[in-house]
Amino acid sequence: MKKLIYSVFAATVMLSACTERIDLELNEDENQRLVVEGWFTNQMKEHEVRLTLTESYLYNQPTPKAEGAAVTITDEDGTVWPLDETSPGLYKTAEVAGVTEKWYTLDIEYGGEVFSATSWMRPTAPIDSLHVRVLDPMEEFGFPGDPYYSVRLWTQELEGVGDNYMWQTYVNGFSVRDTLTELTFVEDGIYDGIYLEDVEIDFLDIETEANIGDTVKLEQYNIGAEAFEVFIGIMNETAWNGGLFDAPPANVQTNLTNGALGFWGAAGVSEGLAVIEE
Repeated sequence: MKKLIYSVFAATVMLSACTERIDLELNEDENQRLVVEGWFTNQMKEHEVRLTLTESYLYNQPTPKAEGAAVTITDEDGTVWPLDETSPGLYKTAEVAGVTEKWYTLDIEYGGEVFSATSWMRPTAPIDSLHVRVLDPMEEFGFPGDPYYSVRLWTQELEGVGDNYMWQTYVNGFSVRDTLTELTFVEDGIYDGIYLEDVEIDFLDIETEANIGDTVKLEQYNIGAEAFEVFIGIMNETAWNGGLFDAPPANVQTNLTNGALGFWGAAGVSEGLAVIEE
């Protein structure tokens, strides 16, 4: 899934004209923030939580991993799943499946502090059908462009506003989208309760991302309103920023406590499979 990347800009501000010099060390140890990323779903699998630390904007290096944390997930009935650190900053459960329409809480003990997030696992409609076909932009829309594989979905949207969706695409078991800017996510407002038929959800480059005979899997997440708002906030401050009339930069929303950044959530997920044919 796209990674949630946070940076803190370290700078020294020089003020002249009868003022003193002020040094702003914005990413010293006392200001470094924990960044959390992960989902807990109704899929039977090892669920992951990634923990990193913020890094100075000026440092051209990978963000530090948060190692040695104690991480657990607990459901509303008191069942606890501990997570093991399988590599630096990567924590995994044993193979387990959550149950929709329950509350789940992530607890993290790190650096002498405690961080947590709580999320409701919303159900998601099953994918009735998934189809992948070649689409030529000139033939389909009347403008030039390279043909590509169009990933198309059939599903019944759940009644009741508040279901927000995200899709993750895999080819032969490997994710082809690993950053938020590449994922498709949408709220259900104008789609509430209707049947979605032959809707393009993703596209794959021919040869570089997929070929005839490959198996494509689409995961449909019901991420809820909270995650949707967080993702929109991140996009507004990153990929969608830079225009003349943009609003001033602002802190991105998070559902983590105690000053941690990122997002951890529970989501119902359904899956669809398709084989690319000639």
